[in-house]
Amino acid sequence: MACLGNKNITPDAIGPMSAEKILATRHIADELPELEEFSGIREVSVLAMGVLGQTGIEAAEIVKSVCERTSPDFVIVIDALACRDSERLCRTVQLSTTGISPGSGVQNSRKELSEKTLGVPVIAVGIPTVIDMHTVAEKLTGREVKDDTPNMMVTPRDIDKLVERSSKLIGFAVDRALFPEFSFEELEMLCS
Repeated sequence: MACLGNKNITPDAIGPMSAEKILATRHIADELPELEEFSGIREVSVLAMGVLGQTGIEAAEIVKSVCERTSPDFVIVIDALACRDSERLCRTVQLSTTGISPGSGVQNSRKELSEKTLGVPVIAVGIPTVIDMHTVAEKLTGREVKDDTPNMMVTPRDIDKLVERSSKLIGFAVDRALFPEFSFEELEMLCS
């Protein structure tokens, strides 16, 4: 599990906040072999590494290094997205098996995370939290915005609650997919 984003910037916090809701189990078999309820449980690792500006390392480089060390069957990448329709802001979930290029929606494209770059299948999960102002202006006026017009990213007023709910939705959806043997209540208790 690779949870991308900057927890200190609310619209970009979907990945790190989802990471807090995902059950990491890779360590359990070695550390707690006496717990029978965890015997045979799927091994899951969760990585929330921050962004290039915080770490100085591309997320793709970190994830590739971890993949080489841990040999996962697949990687789920979780990230906040940008959209071109304000109706989709915090209202849609995007799923993809072609990978993801972090930052590409905000003109800050980083190295791609995909099966081609990581060597294992990649499932990308994201929720759009921002839209650029040029897109909003073009939709409202029906005219193209001049290239020299400054642009900015726009996000809903209640983004803090929306990101909190979105990350909980993603985290528990991933947990239910990876651990169908646990009930929602059990996962909520384990991941709280």
